This record gives sequence, C-alpha cells and structure tokens, in this order.
Amino acid sequence: MGDIEFLYLTQEDVKATGIDMSTALEAVEDAFRLHHQGQVNLPYKTVLDLGERERGRGNAMPAYVGGPYDVFGIKWIAGFPKNPRDYGLPRATGLFILNDAWRGIPLAVMDCTLLSALRTGAVTGVGARYLARRDSLSVAMIGAGVQARTQAEALKAVLPGLAELRAFDPRREAAEGLAEEAQARFGMAARAVATAEEAVRDADIVVTVTVADEPIVKEAWIKPGSFFAAVGSYQEEEFEVVTNSDLVVVDGIEHVLHRETPVIALMIQQKRIRRDAVVELGAVVCGDRPGRQRPEERIFFSPIGMAIEDVCLCHKVYQMAARKGIGTRLGLLGRDLP
Repeated sequence: MGDIEFLYLTQEDVKATGIDMSTALEAVEDAFRLHHQGQVNLPYKTVLDLGERERGRGNAMPAYVGGPYDVFGIKWIAGFPKNPRDYGLPRATGLFILNDAWRGIPLAVMDCTLLSALRTGAVTGVGARYLARRDSLSVAMIGAGVQARTQAEALKAVLPGLAELRAFDPRREAAEGLAEEAQARFGMAARAVATAEEAVRDADIVVTVTVADEPIVKEAWIKPGSFFAAVGSYQEEEFEVVTNSDLVVVDGIEHVLHRETPVIALMIQQKRIRRDAVVELGAVVCGDRPGRQRPEERIFFSPIGMAIEDVCLCHKVYQMAARKGIGTRLGLLGRDLP
C-alpha cells in the first residue's frame, strides 16, 4: 500500500484558485438549503477560551455536508485581537481539514483565514438576498476590520444598487481605510463618520461586526424597512432593536443558543422573545417560511456562523485547486507517493 495523499494549500494557493464572492455566496446558500433539508451533521462549535480580552480563543468547528458535497471537515481557527499590535501578526489564523466521507481519509489541508472571512461575508449576503429591500441604497458598517471588507463585498454583490457606505470604528483610521477601499473596489460613495449614530440613522442596511458586549446601536436610530445583520458574537444593539423588528432570523437556532452570548440567545434566556418567534434562514431559502413580505418591515438577522458553510466553501476551493493543479501533494504516512 502506498501513502495516503492529500493536497496542501497555502493562503497564496487558495487565492490562486480564483475563489470569489460569487462562489462563496453559492456555497453558503447551499449550506443553508441542505441544513434545512436535514442533509448535514453539525455538532456544536467548541470554544477554547484563553481569555478573549487578554489573549484570545480557538474555535473547533466540525461538520458533514451531504447532497452534492458528501464530505466532512473541521475548521480550527484562532482569534487573538492583540496580534496585529503586539506581534505584527493577523488577528485570526485558521486551518481547514477536508475529509472523504466514505473512507475518512484527508483530501486537503488548507489555510482558511481569508476563506473564513469570505464565508462570513457571504452569510450576510445570502441573508440580504432574501431579507433586505431590493432598492436598498445605503449601508452602515459598525466595525471596520477584515470582516467588514467581506461584508461590504457580499452586500454589493447581492444588492448592486447599494451606493453609499458609512463606516464607524473607534479607530478612526480603520474606518477611513474601509471607506477608501469601498470607494475603490465597489464605486460606492463611502466615508468614515465620527459616531455610530451618524452611520446608522437613515441607513437601509446596518451591519455590526465587532467584539462589543455592550449595546452600540440604539433603537431610536433604526428606520422602517431596514435590514440589520448582527455579525458579532455578543450584544451589539439594544434589545428593543430586536423586539421592534417584524421578523427575527438566525442561521441555526440551536447553535445560537449553545453559544449563549449572542443577543438572540440572551433574549430567549431572559424571556424577552420566544424561541418559536425566531426563523432559520434555511427555511426562508427553501421557501418554507416567508422572508420579507412588505417594504416597511424591519428585519433582524443574527447569524452565529456554522461549520457547514466552511465545508461547502472549502470543498469548492479543493475542487478548483485540483482542476488547476494548484497546491502541494503530501503524504500522510511518510511512504512514497504513487
């Protein structure tokens, strides 16, 4: 018996495949559809907390996805907020292992740092595709880190009419950088603003992508007809932002509740909203629950992020790399490859 061969993809290899937001949106929408159809095996995310404020945390996220994918894998991603300042390293670094679902052997090991940001943006993009007004023109981006870039990219992909972006971040230079990039890449009239209120008032779409655990966004600032995507894992908005929404949507309710810290989990724990009032996006994608029904509806979307999204996206990257001959063939056992 020869060795067990798998494909190793560096971050540069992943980029060389040509993976883009369009493919990420397709993969993530597939994940939601297959989740609703019961064609996945999705354990809870395991969080290894080393003191998120002082140091950081690691997340282990395994999943199997059936249907046309029929593979399983695990994302192991670390988030250490002080890395850029203290060590000149990225805030997040991640690896993904993709496995054959019938033999169990690894098919690929790849950097997934950028892919994780891409799929997180795509989750909001799929949400906006089904829940935002098609005539949305303006977006408020609260938080201006790496994740904010892919949020803006995904929103522009599904709502090409978006024309204005207002960015707020406590680090003014970060907001300015995001605004400059949005102007250059997407042709949007983008600018950094001095306060969260200035960003949010009259915005058709509001995205919070922060690590804040105290409300930033106030109910009084939210306009009728808006789509709110709360991407952070804590409470970034007043409870009233949720209770005054006409529709509350998550990616996976059991996984939101297991994480405990997202605003929806907190509100269910405190009996401020009923669990059965929360809709999963997969049900909307499959047409089993309605999405937006009226232009004036306010819709609140709070995804926690599920490993099935990573499995679908990384499988597509693996296939693209294999077709193009990208990456390095490695042997697992140390024997001669055929």
